[in-house]
Amino acid sequence: MDWNDYKALCNSPRMFSRWMLVQSIELLSDEPRLADALARVLHGTPLDKPLDHRGGALTDMFEVALGVDEARSVHRVVADAVRTGRTTPATEPRGLGGFAEAWLEYVCYVEGGLRR
Repeated sequence: MDWNDYKALCNSPRMFSRWMLVQSIELLSDEPRLADALARVLHGTPLDKPLDHRGGALTDMFEVALGVDEARSVHRVVADAVRTGRTTPATEPRGLGGFAEAWLEYVCYVEGGLRR
């Protein structure tokens, strides 16, 4: 895959990195149904990377396909975590900057798909 195609796909609201999915799953520890839905995404095949991509497995990108209610619930939990200052061990140094925004963008994407 060439870099332009890869970047375009990675910038889609439906694509999430392995790292962000793993952190989101940790944030969903009190919501096992939602955590399992995201964990199933990680059992899929990641997006092919360009040959000269230097990122490791944590930079793998996956397409997420949740229903609108699931997407809203994930966003709610993540936004609550941001609001209350909750983090995961891996996000503790920098916080959850961008997490709520990414999940809100995904919710909007899913909701937009329902209107077509």
